Amino acid sequence: MKALRILVMLSAVAGGVALSSCGCCTGEEKPPELRPMPQFNDVPAPVEYAK
Repeated sequence: MKALRILVMLSAVAGGVALSSCGCCTGEEKPPELRPMPQFNDVPAPVEYAK
């Protein structure tokens, strides 16, 4: 009984891996590269008016 549970779990894992394949086995093309991150300006330090 325990061996059957382990076998069912292993087959579920194998099925999940097969369904979430990277596409190398299915002939799908690779997704496009990510765009570069934009350059952000630094936020200036707050000015303290009350001293």
